[in-house]
Amino acid sequence: MRIVIVGMGEVGQHVLGMLEREGHDVVAIDVDQHRLDIVEEHHDVGTICGYGANPAVLRRAGAGEAGLVAAVTNDDELNLVATLIARDLGAERSVARLQGHELVEGDQGVYHNLLGIDLVVNPQILVAQELARAARSHGALDVQDLAQNRLELVEMEIGASSSALNRTLADLKMPGPALVAAVVRDGDMFVPSGQDVLLSNDRLYLIGRTGEMDTIEDYFGGGREASRIMIIGGGVVGATLARILSKSDVDLTILEKEEDRAEELATKLPNVTVLQGDGTDLRLLQEENVEDFDLVCCVTHHDEINLMSALLAREIGAKRTATLVHRADFQEIYRHLGVDLVLSPRVLASNYILLAVRQAGLESLHILEGGQAEVLEFRAAPQCRVVGTPLARLSFPRGAIISGIVRDGEAIVPGGEDIIQAGDVVVVLTLRGTREAVERLFKAKVL
Repeated sequence: MRIVIVGMGEVGQHVLGMLEREGHDVVAIDVDQHRLDIVEEHHDVGTICGYGANPAVLRRAGAGEAGLVAAVTNDDELNLVATLIARDLGAERSVARLQGHELVEGDQGVYHNLLGIDLVVNPQILVAQELARAARSHGALDVQDLAQNRLELVEMEIGASSSALNRTLADLKMPGPALVAAVVRDGDMFVPSGQDVLLSNDRLYLIGRTGEMDTIEDYFGGGREASRIMIIGGGVVGATLARILSKSDVDLTILEKEEDRAEELATKLPNVTVLQGDGTDLRLLQEENVEDFDLVCCVTHHDEINLMSALLAREIGAKRTATLVHRADFQEIYRHLGVDLVLSPRVLASNYILLAVRQAGLESLHILEGGQAEVLEFRAAPQCRVVGTPLARLSFPRGAIISGIVRDGEAIVPGGEDIIQAGDVVVVLTLRGTREAVERLFKAKVL
């Protein structure tokens, strides 16, 4: 498929790399020739130096014949105009990235068919939503919605006192229906069998019904919902997170460096304590008794400030720390340094762009562990190979697991006797090398 990407910043280069690995014909557009030189050095793709919202530049890139045009620069207006022009030229689908609140209202992270653009994604809002879910969890490292909020994907580190430690999955006595869909051990991810033993420092990906995961999280980790939260950084992510959490009974404090922005937030968020100050100021953090906070979220625009703030908060004694990182390849490093939750806006943007590329039969897509695995949602076609056979008898690829089924609005955590019916939404966790085999099983048979 011909794909045109406008903008070669962190998001654009990350998306380009993923699409190139999948074999697509990619053309990159940017006004900065130096960025394009870097792209050409590391990737076998076409490049054009020019303004991405210029019709002549888009024509040169072949936008009119493209299956997808994605505009992901740091300029919201440019992204919207570029995708609108691309659709007018004849592009099959278009995706635009937003960063601010100026062009749309509310805290919605995804818009379909906005102004004629197929998909508009605000990864800043999506990050804030994920942080809010993690704050409400019982110690989860990440929480993602699946199947239109009927199932949850929860990332947990197995606690030192968990009764699941050193036991096989077959012997676990979990307090509710959920599946251990994947395990990360020493940086490597695998789909476990019933005979695999859970070890100290394992990270688990659990899938279960929304609203029923707290007891599962207690069983594996033993945390608690955050009741006192400090947010360092009052930009789009910080302000959105504060608005979401202020609707519940949470003691919230925002620490914002810029005085004018702090005053604006104090006016707009009357139920939130807003302080003007630097999140890397050790004395200030000590004066504000950071050790009394259950969660400190570091979400400024600067990765270095976020990391330093999180490490200082942890050193002082904060219960959990979370940080925003724009370089997704740094996520694992941040975890090794002791940050509990690490989220990247560009990974969330990539999820939606890849979904728009693959499209056929897919309801949603989530990338895990830097691309080691994906969680896919399929709509089971009437003639596809997975319909009508009990899961225990289904010849399903190793390295993948059917983790959830949604039928008539009801979520099922499946067992061996469950049968997929036509029209079901089926959640599958699959390792990268198994994905294509899984996708073939969900395609309708050719008669």
